Amino acid sequence: MSLIAELLGDCSPYIYNLVYDVDVRLLFIECLDDPSDEEPSRRIVFPEIISYSEGNQTDALDDELMDDLVSMDWTNENQVTILTCKKEIVLELTGKPFSEQID
Repeated sequence: MSLIAELLGDCSPYIYNLVYDVDVRLLFIECLDDPSDEEPSRRIVFPEIISYSEGNQTDALDDELMDDLVSMDWTNENQVTILTCKKEIVLELTGKPFSEQID
């Protein structure tokens, strides 16, 4: 099972909020069930980050459009690459990513 399938479950890939907290060393991504939703339904959390890098996609679409997850994959034992339509994020972490339903 891929990391995106494991963490996103049956939720859509539409990103409501993506925040990296440098003080806590945590990244979370909140996703919507539907792009017309007003509230997120699933939160994906990447804890205990020891390295974070982010780059914009060179062929990214209009910034006014909603971003969505394309892939999340382990690239080695402690490294995850997250690809969205607009960004590529590379994390090195010691914690295990998890997801939770938002009520």
